[in-house]
Amino acid sequence: MKKLISLLLSLTVLSSAYADSTLVDSNAADADSFGIKVPEIIIKIGRLQIDNMELYDTLYINLKSDGTPIAGFDFKIGINSHLIDIVEILPGEIYDSCQWEYFNVHQVNTTDNENSPAVLWQMVALAEVVPDQVRPLCFGFKREASLLKIILSNAHVMEMPDTTIPIFFYWEDCTDNTLSGQSGTILMISKLVRDYFGSQDKEETAIFPNRIGAPQQCVDPGAINKPLRWIEFHNGGVEFEFKIDLKPPDSTISDSL
Repeated sequence: MKKLISLLLSLTVLSSAYADSTLVDSNAADADSFGIKVPEIIIKIGRLQIDNMELYDTLYINLKSDGTPIAGFDFKIGINSHLIDIVEILPGEIYDSCQWEYFNVHQVNTTDNENSPAVLWQMVALAEVVPDQVRPLCFGFKREASLLKIILSNAHVMEMPDTTIPIFFYWEDCTDNTLSGQSGTILMISKLVRDYFGSQDKEETAIFPNRIGAPQQCVDPGAINKPLRWIEFHNGGVEFEFKIDLKPPDSTISDSL
């Protein structure tokens, strides 16, 4: 039932984005031609470096923006390794501090798709489901703040190798990895995806599923109000590096002896 609600909410945001008229095009260049400044919106998965090979830590997904109102998100993140587990995914500072209304997270079944990541999760949040007298306190901040907190562990691994495990945004349809505006009639999609932990497949094409962002088919050239290519996504991950202390033991003899 929760998965159905999540899907319906995502489709509602997507369809409403086409319903409202606006002069802003989904293309940054077109927006500039209207004299409209494209907002700075960066969503980034954190990066962890583990020296003792034991992982039980929190990885943050943060939003950095110029204060553009955000009233909801729908993300999918993937991991191509079973060396780390996602123990829990919790709402971040924006959801908690702004007292948003709806949050849902679930692991996506990928057994039927050999091209899917080994681990795939979907997270959906909305400031309010139905407009009423109870209003959210805010729609984001003019500073970097967390959208999600991901609890990671490798307690199930007996011997952890030196390795880097990317954690990345993943697209299966046009509603994945999107932000909705405060009015509910604006949908923001990817304009750029950056990788730091491992490189994405250079042969990957801009169709679904992929790791390189929303393809052109997500923007209908004939639509009055197109989704806005405003979001820059930064992938992250966990780096395990066993560090040996090569410093020799202190052999200084005290003068008192």
